Amino acid sequence: MTTERAVTSRLFTTSVIEGRIDLDEKYDKAYNNVMNLTRDLNEEESHHALNKAFDDRKVHDELCLGLLVSILADQSKASRHYRDLTLVSRDALKVVTETLIHQIIGERFSRLSESTRRQLLWLVRELVKTGINNVEGVVWCLLRQIAGGDVSQKNIWLAESLVDILRENRPWLDKFPVIVASVTYTYLRILEDHHAPQFASLRQKEVHFVVGLLRERFQDCLMIGRDLVRLLQNIAKIQEIEAFWRDLIHNPTSLCPSFTGILQLLQTRTSRRFFVVRLTPEMEKKIVFLCTDVKFGMQKRYQEWFQRQYLNTPESQTLRCDLIRFIIGCIHPSNEVLCSDIIPRWAVIGWLLSSCTSPVATANSKLALFYDWLLYNTETDNIMNIEPGILVMYHSMRPHPVLTTSLLDFICRIIPNFHPPLADKVRLGVHNSLRQILEKRVVQSLDPLFDNRHMDAELRKLIRDTFPEFCSNSVPGDVKPEDFVAPVSSASVTRMDLMVETGLDFGSSTVNSDNDVNNSNHIGEDDAAFSEDEEEPPILNPPPSPAPNKVKVEEISTGVSTPVTEVVEVKPKVSDVNSVEEKVDLSKHLEYLESDMKTILLEYQNEKDTKQRLEKLSL
Repeated sequence: MTTERAVTSRLFTTSVIEGRIDLDEKYDKAYNNVMNLTRDLNEEESHHALNKAFDDRKVHDELCLGLLVSILADQSKASRHYRDLTLVSRDALKVVTETLIHQIIGERFSRLSESTRRQLLWLVRELVKTGINNVEGVVWCLLRQIAGGDVSQKNIWLAESLVDILRENRPWLDKFPVIVASVTYTYLRILEDHHAPQFASLRQKEVHFVVGLLRERFQDCLMIGRDLVRLLQNIAKIQEIEAFWRDLIHNPTSLCPSFTGILQLLQTRTSRRFFVVRLTPEMEKKIVFLCTDVKFGMQKRYQEWFQRQYLNTPESQTLRCDLIRFIIGCIHPSNEVLCSDIIPRWAVIGWLLSSCTSPVATANSKLALFYDWLLYNTETDNIMNIEPGILVMYHSMRPHPVLTTSLLDFICRIIPNFHPPLADKVRLGVHNSLRQILEKRVVQSLDPLFDNRHMDAELRKLIRDTFPEFCSNSVPGDVKPEDFVAPVSSASVTRMDLMVETGLDFGSSTVNSDNDVNNSNHIGEDDAAFSEDEEEPPILNPPPSPAPNKVKVEEISTGVSTPVTEVVEVKPKVSDVNSVEEKVDLSKHLEYLESDMKTILLEYQNEKDTKQRLEKLSL
């Protein structure tokens, strides 16, 4: 029995590789204390014993934890111990809710055994029914565990179990506007994943529930902002959603007297709390690590692992939109990170876009990337939300022109087609985005993008018709190499082949990656110019020709040859050949050679005259 306890866990799955976690010992101790205190006692005697023990504040928290473990681990005792817990707890079950939020659901949900998960949902149902304080935090944590793009049995079961709990306890849900909005956002998003026939019953249940929230609690849902419209558009073909969409467009006051129309939603920036709720804590931890700790050029293995873990099925392609919105809205690097060699956000987004295998998911991902551009307001929106879009296009011009041109084509066509009645507003929003990008010097100039002579003629015309004020007056075909501005100051980035079959591969690693790759997210004034025709930046004011026997000194630390005006005189120097020849001691290697060869090498090493040495080698 002792051996079994050492390798098994009451709540979590274990294996040869993953053994007991650090909390198991603590949970076992608390559980055993409760069992020892209530063994062989009836329910009334058990209440009395626990009530007496709970008077001691030191053991209160441990006994609450022990009862929680018993509820989760033993279905036969769950009802009795839940009654014990509610009767004798002195802190309104604060220990229970905090343990669920921070330890069991928040950090280790994926390792819970199947029986423990079922007991956990039973407990949450009871906590919600009882109206325990802070149970809304427990529900929010469970919402996060419903993974987007995952149609596995476990994930479907969790989505259905939670929607059942919320439907049964709708009066409780209506008390928490933030939870109402988070639930609406979550189920609108996962409805997109539940289109297969085997999920018809669940989908109908979810549609009925979420449309009810939208119509009855629309004031609460307004806090979602513009991404509410994005999610509705993805599932607008569902009959009930289509009916709601018509009211949203044509009869907005029927939803809420103060609601003026879809423009009001689109002008409201979505809070990051909604982007967070659509990633599991494990996904969030890994994508944050990738964007804040991994050096540019070293990320390939992390991306491959993430791809295998979360993006390896056709259904999982919808997760890319969630990841892109999270990166744009939640990961805003400090200036220190922006200037470091950490992989920039645009590179991660470029990988997510170009490795997508579904055309529909790719189009939705592009919309997710540019969504904050459409109704951008310089007073209320954040430059960090539009920065990745321009940098993905800029940095992909040479290594991956297909990605750049597809994004340019998308942004041009989305203006008149996103919502035709608001075409002028969308055009203004995109123009505001581009103006602020230039004002904040995210890029120095848009000419490399908009006046690229290597671009398809039809696309060039579309760009010039859409953004005439941002295009130069010269004919696109006459754009000169010196008109291009380099997106980065490193020649290594322009040399890297960022495509490997399925998409951008930013995994190339060089020995001197710190010097070779400058991955600054912003493009500074002093960055070198770049063109499709030549690697060297143009010299607008070349220095005078150096005198004979003088050469230019070029700055090479950044990987780009940058001319400077300093010249150094080079004088011929006569030196003995032997003075620069490296002396090598061969004696320690001679013992491994045959006698004849040993003799020849010794003579070679001892000979001073170079001509004689060469003759000996020719023998």
